[in-house]
Amino acid sequence: MNTKVYHTFDEINKDLQILKLEKDLAFARFKKDLDETKESLKPGNMIGETPKKILGTLGAFSGPIKSALLTFLFKKMF
Repeated sequence: MNTKVYHTFDEINKDLQILKLEKDLAFARFKKDLDETKESLKPGNMIGETPKKILGTLGAFSGPIKSALLTFLFKKMF
């Protein structure tokens, strides 16, 4: 690692400002990634769209066919 030699305080302040901006940018990226991770771990996102699709398909059926399909699905799931 090379040691940088500063000749004025302005050079030091400029580097400190750059480092602060880099730190703030890294923190903002971290927060964004954390929020995305939290969102992806919500139960609704983990299950996905499958239950909605199944219920939508079952809604098209009526009466005894619907009852038989629901019974079949519950036996397979549990």
